[in-house]
Amino acid sequence: MPACPGFGTPMQLPEYYKQVSAIVAVLKPFSTLRNIALHLNKEGIQTPSGKSWNRQTVANFVRSSGYTNTK
Repeated sequence: MPACPGFGTPMQLPEYYKQVSAIVAVLKPFSTLRNIALHLNKEGIQTPSGKSWNRQTVANFVRSSGYTNTK
């Protein structure tokens, strides 16, 4: 079993956050959080903790330091 990251440390590699940030940045201007979550799940991308996305987890990601607006 892999070791858990320390409190406050990223749970994924930086490339993961870049990929998810890019998807969110493209969809966010014209889509709902729920639709963004559906898209991420359809693409097989899990949350940083390894779960399915929902509108709240997308909102949390956008508010977190893991999200960088790539525009």
